[in-house]
Amino acid sequence: MAEEWTGQQGGHGDDPALARELSSATVVIFRSGLTDTRSVVRALHRRGVDYREVEMPMGSAQMRDRFHQLQEMTGWRSLPQIFVHGAFVGGPDELLEHPVIGDEAPAAARAERPGRVLGYAGLVPFVLGLLLAAVAPAALHEQAVAATLVYGAAILSFLGGVHWGVALLRDQRPWSVMAGGVLPALVGWLGAGLGVGGAPAGGALLLAAGFAAWYGYERLADPGTGFPPWYRQLRGRLTAVVCAVLLLLALIA
Repeated sequence: MAEEWTGQQGGHGDDPALARELSSATVVIFRSGLTDTRSVVRALHRRGVDYREVEMPMGSAQMRDRFHQLQEMTGWRSLPQIFVHGAFVGGPDELLEHPVIGDEAPAAARAERPGRVLGYAGLVPFVLGLLLAAVAPAALHEQAVAATLVYGAAILSFLGGVHWGVALLRDQRPWSVMAGGVLPALVGWLGAGLGVGGAPAGGALLLAAGFAAWYGYERLADPGTGFPPWYRQLRGRLTAVVCAVLLLLALIA
């Protein structure tokens, strides 16, 4: 469902509302209530590209002024006007020829199968570590717990590193994205340190909190990341399993 734009007068750089709209999704479509964007939306859905439609009804003088502002910024006289990664590309025909449809999106689609297979395979060390910690003799119990926590720290750090990849591919907010991407590594370091240092239950709880918090952050930051829908779904499932394992590990550590 399209949302109505409530921007201010001025250029792109002077209008924080417009800047927020342009950074809210990989593809942002400004359209009127009569604009037919079905072919574009179908293509975006097929490719797994996140998008947002912003409606600009022409029923009021204020909205017409905002449309004229958009025209002055882009030099494009009609709607829809489509932006990719914050840059104006044109209308539906131009978008369908853009790399986000022709090259980048198929790459994301091709990554779905290996991403799912490897993602679920990444749960194996968590589950094995929990089972070993539960049934192993005392001599191996501590090693199983510590190994699981160290692995959890590595995976949490990896999830933060994914956001560095996003920042390297896109120009939007590199400092905030890359600085935020370091936080999971720090939490993982502390969690593993607690595990090795004699407080494994605390380490497991800290890691569980780190995984849950980072997933929550990704949900809030989702429009700006450009992650395909299958990745967001996979992240939710994997996070639920990992947090459950770590909470159980805290009980038996």
